[in-house]
Amino acid sequence: TMKCSAHGFLTSMNASIGNSFIGRFFQLNERGTTFSTELAGATATFLTMAYILAVNPRILADSGGPCVPDTEDGGIYGQKYEDCLMEINRQYVTATAIGSMFGCVLMASS
Repeated sequence: TMKCSAHGFLTSMNASIGNSFIGRFFQLNERGTTFSTELAGATATFLTMAYILAVNPRILADSGGPCVPDTEDGGIYGQKYEDCLMEINRQYVTATAIGSMFGCVLMASS
């Protein structure tokens, strides 16, 4: 069946990669892991980081941050307030990316 052939393929691939230069370099067998497990973990991490980098700054910017609406310029609909929100959103994207980088480096070094 299809499920058995996919399982056989993964088992064969994991064994081949585990015995290759890459497998020895990352010590896959010694650490009790496989290439497909590491690939699944890397994919989950990438998708999580992409989501966080896209959504977190927007959530923070929607709070208004340090931006104060000017009633003479239209309040929260004024151009100055919108410009401030766009600038704070860029700053939040940068801060989120830097924080994510430090988290990744910390996890990689442990």
